[in-house]
Amino acid sequence: MTDKSIQVDHYLSIAKNLNNVESVVQLILKVVESPSVYTFSEFLELPFFQTLKKDTINSQYYCLLELFSYGTFSNYNSNKNQYPELNTASITKLRHLSIISIASKNRTIPYKYLSEQLQINNVRELEDLIIDAFYSNIIKGKLDQLNNQLEIEYTIGRDVTDEQVDDILNVLDNWCKNCDFALKTIEAQITKANSFKQNQNEKQANIEQEVLNLKKTIMIQNQESESLNMSKESKKSQKTKGQRVSSGGKISSSGTK
Repeated sequence: MTDKSIQVDHYLSIAKNLNNVESVVQLILKVVESPSVYTFSEFLELPFFQTLKKDTINSQYYCLLELFSYGTFSNYNSNKNQYPELNTASITKLRHLSIISIASKNRTIPYKYLSEQLQINNVRELEDLIIDAFYSNIIKGKLDQLNNQLEIEYTIGRDVTDEQVDDILNVLDNWCKNCDFALKTIEAQITKANSFKQNQNEKQANIEQEVLNLKKTIMIQNQESESLNMSKESKKSQKTKGQRVSSGGKISSSGTK
């Protein structure tokens, strides 16, 4: 269990035992500025916390929890009258949460876009905010100062609404369909490759057999040629012997006379 999870559990154990509005309001303010708490939906689900939604005086604190659960700094900036005034720590944290939300849609975020969404016009101040998020381990990435953009490698997760869950399920469903299509494509390619390999093996076997047959033919031809040469040599030898015998006979006949 991480330090952040331990801190969330700590605040939740306190929240479950609260039974008055003032204590709930004070806990909400602590939670939204805490550097260790980045998920808030479990607080929203607590029965006593939900009573704040109908409290005309304190409903803004429930809205504040919803803002930190699902919203962004842009939402806060557009509807400040719906929320209590935030201190510096809470504003910084909301901006960090906003970066997480932006990063979920785009892994390369221009400084210009971040400046507009976070209402920070000074580049150095923007980079300091991002670096602080790096050190808090809520995002990982690098600052591309040459191209004035933030490159995201990883972010922690945020709470999601029911509508967002449906969107996530649709994305996962499409991903599964794409995976299924990809697997079928890969299987088809494997079948095609195996068929090609088999054809190549058969061709190779045929070539080797033809080479073997050719070698046998050449060997037989060589043997026949050698046999023919031997036969010719034998006949030539016999002819030569016959000539010698004939020549010898003539000498013998001359001597008798």
